Amino acid sequence: MKMFLLIFLILFNSTLLAKVNKRSLMEFYNGCLDDAKNKEKYEVGLKVCKCAINLIDKQLDNEEFEKIFNSNDQLSNKWMRENLLPNCNYEKN
Repeated sequence: MKMFLLIFLILFNSTLLAKVNKRSLMEFYNGCLDDAKNKEKYEVGLKVCKCAINLIDKQLDNEEFEKIFNSNDQLSNKWMRENLLPNCNYEKN
């Protein structure tokens, strides 16, 4: 019984500590890589996209992520300009 309780607490706490839904982060990451491939900048995209999802997960909770990235392009572009550009060595081309 103690083992079950311990496993439950670990799983429950990891869910509470997760800031942005992992599925949303993976969708963002895959979309980011697809964009990099289309621009023939895949190698740079690997670093930038990984930095972006790490930054998003550190700075946003799931509700904020949904509001910013599932609403309109202006809001997501603004967030990325203010956060991604200065922190992920990303040059917009």
